[in-house]
Parts: sequence; C-alpha cells; structure tokens
Amino acid sequence: MPHERLGAFNDAVLAIVMTIIVLEFEVPDPLTAQTLMGMWRDVLAYAISFFWLGAMWTNQHNFWHMINRVTTPTILCDLVMLFFLSFFPLTTHMVADNFWNPLAQVTYGVVILLVTAANVVLYARLRADNDQVAGLPQAILGSTRNMAFDIALKLAGIVLSATVFPPAMVCSVLLTLCCIVIPQQLRG
Repeated sequence: MPHERLGAFNDAVLAIVMTIIVLEFEVPDPLTAQTLMGMWRDVLAYAISFFWLGAMWTNQHNFWHMINRVTTPTILCDLVMLFFLSFFPLTTHMVADNFWNPLAQVTYGVVILLVTAANVVLYARLRADNDQVAGLPQAILGSTRNMAFDIALKLAGIVLSATVFPPAMVCSVLLTLCCIVIPQQLRG
C-alpha cells in the first residue's frame, strides 16, 4: 500500500472523530447566558480532546512524509490505534456530562492510554518497515522520547481520578499537552 493512502485514511478518521465530538454538544433549552455558561464542562472536555487529537495528528504529520514502505502488520497496528481512537466521542461526552464522576474520568484515561500504547507500537512498526530511511528513526524517536513521563502523568491522572479527585484525568491530559507535547512540537 502506498504510504500516502494510509496517511490519508488516518487524516480522514481523525477529522471525523474530532467532528463527532463537537456534534455531541446539546444546545441548552432554554438558551440563556446562564445555560450557555453551564456548558463549560462540554467545552473543556472538547477542547482537551480536540487538541490532544490534533497533537497526535501533528506528530504523525511530522514524519509521515518520510515513510517509504507500509506493510500489512503496520496497517493492522494502525487499525488498532484508530479503533481505540474511535472511542473519543463517547468518552469525551461521558466526561462532559459526568465531570466529577470517577468512572467517566478513568474510562477517558484508559482510552487515552490505549491510543498512546497503540501509537508506540505503530511507530515501532514504521521504524522496522523503513529502517533504511535516513532520519526516520530519529523523527519517530523524537516523538516518543518523553513517552515514559507522558504515560506516568496519565497513569497518575487515572489513579487520582479513581481515588481522590475525579477531574485529575483531564488535568493530567492538559498537563501533558502543555508541558510535554506542544513544547516538543514547537521545538521542531
């Protein structure tokens, strides 16, 4: 399969998932300034999910053009990642509607960790498929360099959400975005 086709498929699925998340919003009835302000949890959950997915797309975009070869195992790894990714509208909606509920927050965190793990496996497959491409291992490694810290923060968010502070999961995702992912992407 040409690598462009798989990249285009990923772009399409990400765009659809990001769009479905916003379509889950319900217009308040009656529509007043107060009911609109009451949607802060929806907007927060959407914004965190949108920018987390956008950061994932940016990471893939930064190295996808370097890919020369895509094998069937790589396609399967990609499909697993997209499968877990497809749960984002559901879990984002759960968090928005049940912001202080530990189960909603933990479920959101588990989906994020599953997507993260699937991405790590996908990156490893891409490295294996394209080991002769100059610069690719470094490009992919750069996107996973802080992975241990990223995963540790997300695991801490899950534990804190399950035990003492339910919103800890969305806070940990926001923290990883602002302190790890976005700064790494801005460095190039």
